Amino acid sequence: MKTMKERMRDFHDEGGELHKEVDERIRKVNRKKLKKTAVALTMTAAVLVGSMFSGPEDITGSNMQQILEPEPIVMDIDSFDAEVQDEEPAPEEAKKNGIKARLRAAILSMPKWLRIVVVVPLWALGYALLLLGSFLYSTVLSPFAGVILSALIGIAAMVALFAVTAKMLFPDMPWKKILSKKNLAVLIVTGALLAAADVIVPRYYSGYPYVAAAVKLAAVLVVVNILLARLKTFAEKFA
Repeated sequence: MKTMKERMRDFHDEGGELHKEVDERIRKVNRKKLKKTAVALTMTAAVLVGSMFSGPEDITGSNMQQILEPEPIVMDIDSFDAEVQDEEPAPEEAKKNGIKARLRAAILSMPKWLRIVVVVPLWALGYALLLLGSFLYSTVLSPFAGVILSALIGIAAMVALFAVTAKMLFPDMPWKKILSKKNLAVLIVTGALLAAADVIVPRYYSGYPYVAAAVKLAAVLVVVNILLARLKTFAEKFA
């Protein structure tokens, strides 16, 4: 009598092309997962190495021995200010610094050829990623995030104003009809246009910031009233 393993193997072999296709897809998925994991680990290691060393010479230079075996520091305990003792780092910060120092020492204890072949390229990649992240945050992401946040707040306020007003005027109308896809789309587009106006219009009209609030209020009232009029028509039609 065949064992369960042998039966499963026979079943797999009898499947023919279907099982082969399934096996091939599984192998492709596994290869993709391995590649993504490898890329993520490499980038993480690169950023870590890039933050620990100031440059390639810090990894391969002659100062390695001084880093691994620093000269002892002689201090006069009697002249040590008591206020400095109160400024000791928090346990969590000290633990992080200790782990980072141990990792740095472990890297510097590697053979020089290994540091040149592996660690220096990782440092270059990590340094580039850190520079790119800093550049994006300071020149792109920070202003862009501000515009996006402003647009989201404006859209949320418009949706709330419209929804509450509509429910007060038409209490029997379901929320699904009040906040229909078409109504939400109109409110979202209006909010996005008003946020874009805050960025574009001041470049051509310096006085826009002084009238921006009035323009936004007028635009919101017009759009909300148009949507409320549509809801009124719908309510009267099916009354």
